[in-house]
Amino acid sequence: MEYKQVGIFKRIAKAITDTEKLKTPILVKEATESLQLMERYKQEIANTVDEKQSKPLNEKIKLLELGLKGENSVLFELQNSFLPIHTLHDVRIAHKNLKAQIDFVVLTRKFILVIEVKNYYGNILVNEKDEFIRQVYKGNKLAFQEGFYSPVRQVERQVEVFESYMKDMGAVKRTPIKSIVVFSNNRTVINTKKASRHVKEKILRVDGLVSYIKQELEKPSPVLFMDNRMKEMSDYIKASHFESIDDETDLVEMKLLEETIRTQNESNEPIVSHKTNNTDLEEALKKFRMKLATKQNVKAFHIFTNKTLEELILRQPCSLTNLKTIPGIGEMKINAFGKELVEIIKNHQQS
Repeated sequence: MEYKQVGIFKRIAKAITDTEKLKTPILVKEATESLQLMERYKQEIANTVDEKQSKPLNEKIKLLELGLKGENSVLFELQNSFLPIHTLHDVRIAHKNLKAQIDFVVLTRKFILVIEVKNYYGNILVNEKDEFIRQVYKGNKLAFQEGFYSPVRQVERQVEVFESYMKDMGAVKRTPIKSIVVFSNNRTVINTKKASRHVKEKILRVDGLVSYIKQELEKPSPVLFMDNRMKEMSDYIKASHFESIDDETDLVEMKLLEETIRTQNESNEPIVSHKTNNTDLEEALKKFRMKLATKQNVKAFHIFTNKTLEELILRQPCSLTNLKTIPGIGEMKINAFGKELVEIIKNHQQS
């Protein structure tokens, strides 16, 4: 939808008469599609007597509720920020055969902010390669960990579509469009000590959101939006949104949300792995280690230590990428025998 530009004299007149009276947040668009989708699932449940059909629908409702819970905590912070901002919740933009589903678009006087919200259970570790790893502990012991797609890259992809659309339609020229990822679960510990500066600056906890916006507003900007201009822009973004009540949740995202629900429901119980019998795996790994040690005429712990053995049994990495997360398994060992280790673990899981 092309942005309608008025003539230069009208623009000058509007700029002269524009005001800067707005002092508090305005909610321009609410997230109605998720609520509609939940209602549709509830109606389908009411119309079926087959428990097998209603069970997955109930699970989808729980996922939507969990996602909304995280987003509502972000919305609460924005609406209680006492900042002159316009907020649009759940915006979908389509442009050049690409789509962007954005949790929040926040229009400030100096920039537009795109926010991706994550409501995961467990701790988040970002390593020196900017890879994201979710870790779940039971007491002081690491129960399991797994990598997932970078939410920083995810929100940057959304910005690419959104910014391309806004510029091609003539809505913005010099307006900075920033992006961040907000983790909304207060129990989540985020470790970005080894991450790049770029990633560190884009990851926030929900309680740091308002402070971030205030800090960014202190920085210079090529634009300064007055009240009428802010309203024009936010109305345009709202009009550009396309409605959809189809479940478009990414499969990986759905898996992480499902595990969050499961882990929260079982928070007082130990995590039970589906890989129950690890004795055979331990023996296979020890046999493999001894074979290599004998061949190289070294002690077994030079191949990998018992601590590394325990981690291999606990996490059971099934790819070279996951194998890199195991302490004691570096690049040289992966190149030397990584494929064989992964093959042993895969064969154990299939047996």
